[in-house]
Amino acid sequence: MSLEMRRGKSKWWYGRVTMNGDDVVKNLGVEIKGAVPPSLKQQGDLPFERSRAKAQAALENLQLDFKKRATSEELVQTIHEIRTGARVSSIPLTEIAPKWKALPRRRPLSPRYVKQAESWTATFVEFLKENHPAVREMADVQSVMARDYFKGEEKRGISAKTYNNTLIFLRSCFEALREDAGIPKNPFAGIPTREEDTVFRKPFDAEELTAIVEAAKSEPFVQPIIITAVCTAMRRGDCCMLLKTAVDLPGRFIRVKTSKTGELVQIPIFPLLHNVLASLQPNDSPYVFPEQATKYQVYPDFITDRVRRVMRTAGFFDPEDAPTEEGTKKARGEIHQARENGLRKASIRDFHSFRVTWVTLALTAGVPLEIVQKVTGHRTAGIVMKHYFQPGREDFRRTLAGKLPALIGGAPEAEPLDPKKLRARLKSMTPKTWRQIRDQMLRQLSVEPGQAIDVKNGGETEAPALPAPCKSELRSADVG
Repeated sequence: MSLEMRRGKSKWWYGRVTMNGDDVVKNLGVEIKGAVPPSLKQQGDLPFERSRAKAQAALENLQLDFKKRATSEELVQTIHEIRTGARVSSIPLTEIAPKWKALPRRRPLSPRYVKQAESWTATFVEFLKENHPAVREMADVQSVMARDYFKGEEKRGISAKTYNNTLIFLRSCFEALREDAGIPKNPFAGIPTREEDTVFRKPFDAEELTAIVEAAKSEPFVQPIIITAVCTAMRRGDCCMLLKTAVDLPGRFIRVKTSKTGELVQIPIFPLLHNVLASLQPNDSPYVFPEQATKYQVYPDFITDRVRRVMRTAGFFDPEDAPTEEGTKKARGEIHQARENGLRKASIRDFHSFRVTWVTLALTAGVPLEIVQKVTGHRTAGIVMKHYFQPGREDFRRTLAGKLPALIGGAPEAEPLDPKKLRARLKSMTPKTWRQIRDQMLRQLSVEPGQAIDVKNGGETEAPALPAPCKSELRSADVG
């Protein structure tokens, strides 16, 4: 047991003690004052000697604390050995991540989550090393240490979502390894999660989707992945790693287990995606998109970068990243948004926005929630409604106005035509898309009472008369 100083590096006294055969050096929390002598064997001035005396007392208390802890641990070991015939096992802090990864599971962990979990573990272990160097095993971690760690994370300014994700992981990790590590009480059990200031992703409207699909032609590598996401609401990894066995092209259906939840989803293959799948060249790979699957496995964010380039071409970028080339179109929207709390901005338009868009468009159009869940694989309706159904105000108002009685919602309003948008839509027509674009534009035109748009012939026809049964039902409804 001895006192130490770190000349030129620290203003604090340090103490060296021996625990379980290892030397432990700890900051004693006593500041060095006065004139420091050349050697600790020499005497300094009065302020220095007073600080040395305080440090010596702190060191003796530390040594006593270590002895008490060792005695308590030995008592626990003795009682356990009497009851079971074996000593309590333990897990070193350096073995937390490997032991956690080796736990039996129903489904394999995704590489991305494993990497994130290893980062959370390493950060906490580093905190213990810096602030509690005597702690070497999981059983040594106490509740006060866990609370101090998360107080530090909160001061560091991390978002509530990151805070909660880290807490939930460490709590579950220590609970899963509790028996093997000889942990009497989970140190993270009493720490509450924080209320999250969730920033939701913004969905694209039909015109914006058309612009993105058009811009994707400039990136042939990622174009089929974008179209798959737009048409199926699948996540990035599921789109890239889509297996041929999951695709029934003649039956026009995809049947696949999602990588995140393991839920079996069934998704119809719409014409836009059917054209992409039907045009693929035969190959021996088990994946529908072999090159994209390989790239995703090696570097997942490569897909994200390419999608961001497509969005930039379509007009989605942050103000600070605005292109300076002459003649560049005005931005349609930002891709990031500042958080109230958090070290980084939140992503509001990215690959996952295609999934949000699909859900929002489907629910706004009146598709039953149960059908939407069959496509997305969400187990609860609450998740869908909270995180994925994000209609814009105007779309929300127009949809409700069309569904509610006229007394409440009023007559449906025709969306005004913007000459610039009209010109762009006309120029974007292709032999494959002209009919769809024409129909959308016709639906935007004002319709006189008693008239209906004849989409097939591109003109107006009188609204069809109601069949007799419908008229009688309406009369009885009026009387009721």
